[in-house]
Amino acid sequence: MLRALLIIAVLGAFPAAAQKNPDLEKAQLLLAQKKYPDAIKALEAAEKKGGMDRDSYLTLLESKGLAYASTNKLDKAEEYFRSVLCLDPRRELAGKYAGPVGKPIAAAVEWAKQNGGLELVALDPGVADGRVKQISFAVKNDPLKLVKAVKFYVKQDGGAWKPTSGTVTNGAASLDVDAVAIEWWAETQDLSNNQVAFLASALRPVKNVPPPPPVVAAVEKKADVPKDEPKPEVTPKQPVASVTEPVSSSSSLRTVSYVVAGAGLAAIGVGAYFGLTYNSERTAIKEALMNGSSTQAALYERDQAAIRSGVLANGFLIGGAALVAGGAVMWLLGGDASTQTAVITPLGPGGLGVSGTF
Repeated sequence: MLRALLIIAVLGAFPAAAQKNPDLEKAQLLLAQKKYPDAIKALEAAEKKGGMDRDSYLTLLESKGLAYASTNKLDKAEEYFRSVLCLDPRRELAGKYAGPVGKPIAAAVEWAKQNGGLELVALDPGVADGRVKQISFAVKNDPLKLVKAVKFYVKQDGGAWKPTSGTVTNGAASLDVDAVAIEWWAETQDLSNNQVAFLASALRPVKNVPPPPPVVAAVEKKADVPKDEPKPEVTPKQPVASVTEPVSSSSSLRTVSYVVAGAGLAAIGVGAYFGLTYNSERTAIKEALMNGSSTQAALYERDQAAIRSGVLANGFLIGGAALVAGGAVMWLLGGDASTQTAVITPLGPGGLGVSGTF
């Protein structure tokens, strides 16, 4: 019950959606009565009026295919059945009608298998200064070139939905925004303002936020600590022998620390390279999107490649920082051993004493 109320509330926010079309309703009655020429006239009147919601538009296209096939205009019928399957590849047409209608439907089904249906894809947002500045999408596949216009529905930082109309140029469309968090969906239209296809929805919108900044590890150089000067030794009275032997040893941990830290710095360098590649490619995609210098398929592939570069950049930078930090810890743990000193002193007839630091 709650879900039904939510759907009604969302649809109520867009009064321009589904509207009744008297000519389309009239055409359905004429088709049921097999008055095909009159049905075609009513369908053409409905199509000329335009502004139909997607379900009504699909009904109109399928009805025109049926009417033209029933009047033996098979080429025209196949054209409209192609449009139906382009907009809705899962629509069941085969076996739905008897008689001459089956032939153009079968041809349209084969065409749809080879060309595919209409497909829209959201692109990465444009971001600057920790805010989303632009949203965009590309028409990945549109074999009949049906998409001509778009209406964006945008919610910025949790506000209300706001519709904004735009145009589709070279298979892509964008909209300037300014928020920390953006939710949006898009309704595409043809030249007669009929709904063609949707990208996302009000219930399941596209959500864009700025990506986290690349992690740059800051390695603090530890200042050298001067070693204590050795204290002068006092020669004992009547020593038989006095030996002072400094023994200095360096832990192997320091050798390993240099290797680990070097590997970390190399990883940071690779991560910085991928980060620069990500930023430059995103800028190039935006420019191509605005000036139309690339196809929508190429823009999509470039966008996916840029995303992979960004993921690699963060991975290398984080891993490199961890290696550098580990090398620094090893260096501190592998310090020099203390200096060892031994002194031999006579204790009496036939006796010796040994003292010192070890």
